[in-house]
Amino acid sequence: MSGKRRTNRTTQSAMRRAVKSVLLQRDGETTVEECRRCGKTIENATADCPVCGCDDIVTYRIQ
Repeated sequence: MSGKRRTNRTTQSAMRRAVKSVLLQRDGETTVEECRRCGKTIENATADCPVCGCDDIVTYRIQ
C-alpha cells in the first residue's frame, strides 16, 4: 500500500511541475515528455522510461 502512495505523490509532483512550467513559461511553448504506459514525466524523450522500461514516450507541446 505504501508503494501506491509513493506513486501517487510522484505523479502529483510531476503534474505539479508540468502545471507550473505551463503557468510560469516565458517563451510561449512548453514541452512535456511522458511514458505512455505508466504516465511518468521524463527528462529525455529518447530514453526509455526509468520506472517501467517502456520505450513508447509521447511528447506534448503546450502553447
